Amino acid sequence: MVNTFESLKKYNIPFIFASSQMSNMSYSSYGVLKMLGEYYTKSLNGIVVKFWNVYGLEEDEDKSHVITDFIKMSKNGKIVMRTDGSESRQFLFAEDCSESLEIVMKNYTQIDREKSLDITNFEWTKVLEVAKIISKINNCQIIPGKSTDLQKDKQNEPSDYILNYWKPKTSLEDGIKNIFNQML
Repeated sequence: MVNTFESLKKYNIPFIFASSQMSNMSYSSYGVLKMLGEYYTKSLNGIVVKFWNVYGLEEDEDKSHVITDFIKMSKNGKIVMRTDGSESRQFLFAEDCSESLEIVMKNYTQIDREKSLDITNFEWTKVLEVAKIISKINNCQIIPGKSTDLQKDKQNEPSDYILNYWKPKTSLEDGIKNIFNQML
């Protein structure tokens, strides 16, 4: 991170830092590193965007995220959840995310650096609802797990400032169907 930011400073290159909605969760090393990157970015007059659970086609068999995991499981007839699914998330389809970044770069000089650019669909969805959408598409059983406190019940609210420039287009159900069809 130090080397990257030093190069950006040296060459005075416009840039966007990819942060996370978890950047204020100091109990997480991931959150702390994102917060540090945000400080560096602001000191260099870059733009910070905070991603909220971006999903799309994942082809890495060793590591995937909840939507891909559930789709893979559904093909075996059941979704075995790690939690009870009561935790809520905001999801964003990868194509919408890509479009938002293009728009941010096109408006780079107009964007207020003091505003938070939260890249999300602005809709809270319980993980159990994600499982139900996938079960509806592929007619499979859902087996909930135990409750968890992974994010310690911390639920940030996104800033809607980005909506001055961009709006997400893909519903969660349509995005999941898109991924499901690509994984056939």
